[in-house]
Amino acid sequence: MKKRQAVIVFGFLLLCNFIHAAEIKINSLKELATYAAKSGNIIVMEPGVYQMEDYLTSEVVKNTKPDKVGRYAMIKFSGSHNVFDFTGVTIEVDTKLLIVFKARVSEFYVEGSHVHIKGLTVTDIGNHPKAKGGHSFTVAGDDAVIEKVTLNMSGSFPYGYGDLLGKGKGALVPLKKHSGMCIEGLNDKIIDCSIYSKSYGHCFFVQGGRNVLFENCYAEGVTRTTDDMLSEISGPAFDVNFASVYKNYAGENIITPGYTKSLNECGFRMYGKGGVNGVKTGAVTAINCTAKNTRIGFAFAKITGDVLIKDSKAIGCELGYNVGGLTVENSIGDAVNGPLLYVNKGEKTTVELALLPTESKTKVHVLAAIAGDYHNITLTKWRNMKRGQNLPIKIGVTRPPANNGFSPLGTVKTSGIVLNNSTEMSVELNSESSECKVISNGVVEDKGNNNEIIKK
Repeated sequence: MKKRQAVIVFGFLLLCNFIHAAEIKINSLKELATYAAKSGNIIVMEPGVYQMEDYLTSEVVKNTKPDKVGRYAMIKFSGSHNVFDFTGVTIEVDTKLLIVFKARVSEFYVEGSHVHIKGLTVTDIGNHPKAKGGHSFTVAGDDAVIEKVTLNMSGSFPYGYGDLLGKGKGALVPLKKHSGMCIEGLNDKIIDCSIYSKSYGHCFFVQGGRNVLFENCYAEGVTRTTDDMLSEISGPAFDVNFASVYKNYAGENIITPGYTKSLNECGFRMYGKGGVNGVKTGAVTAINCTAKNTRIGFAFAKITGDVLIKDSKAIGCELGYNVGGLTVENSIGDAVNGPLLYVNKGEKTTVELALLPTESKTKVHVLAAIAGDYHNITLTKWRNMKRGQNLPIKIGVTRPPANNGFSPLGTVKTSGIVLNNSTEMSVELNSESSECKVISNGVVEDKGNNNEIIKK
């Protein structure tokens, strides 16, 4: 409620700033770029489909300057105190344009403060990768409101294998990522936005953002079975003999049959720091948000401020929730393509999740893995609907490398966990667990020390 009130107050204050501002109507990307660099205006763009290539001429490219960390922008919103109404507007970006700067590039870059953008659809055409990676949408300014923006993303290489061929140092194939919406500013609000990704990269992610709100946002990726990857007769994976940077349970660095991978990164992700000044990430809230078919639905952890995930959903993800030092409240998820939950070492985590009944068609090894101390975890059945397949909840267990489903989990000393389990799934406390309290309506196996087991 406080977050919603803050949005209303912000909107009222923004409106007050524009009481005397005239509404400016535009119908070209050239006009948009001009007014994006000015301040104190209300800009309404004529509905229709616009082509980025009509604006991004060689002359525009030559005169475009990077920010101080070397990122270029196709269109930069450098002005402040502006409202841009894009209702009914689609801007198409031919992905061949992603290499014109021969550097990291954002299609749209919000640099100014108090910028309100609403109603825009951005659609990438084709699947040509960026020269050195980048974002569809960067929100670096403070007090921005990004509302009802839809990103239809493509343009990365390699695409079709998720992270199995690696990223960064040690990658089997050089990676050119294309991520979605990056939040780097203070008090930014992302409302009713959607990302549909056919690109390797994150959907919504925070790097250096502080007091960031995601509300009613939707992130959707694409999944593919490892069996389908192994059926290829050409392509990047075929060229490296279907090797993987991750080991499987047999200790082999190969793409392993029987699993499902997301071809994207996370639906919602937090990094430790970011932005042009490398500031530490602060408080982040996600309310009524959904991640579907992404590598991780919500990869959030406390860094310098409180983090809350509330009334949210993760479905079809390789991992639903990868969390630490935060609160997950009244949220749901499945274990169709991977675990529902990993809780990591660090500050106390409080989780309240309901398990959807949808069952797996490929291999999943655990429902949840809980590591660290004094977390409070409540797992229930969604609408009291039972899941037939048993997946164990493991205490004293750490996530596998990069959360990869066919890589083995680890173990770590874990104590003081309170688990209230109403899913009927089994619970396993390993020899590294101690002083834990488990209340469960499923089978409990206790190999630890001084744990308290209460049967429901």
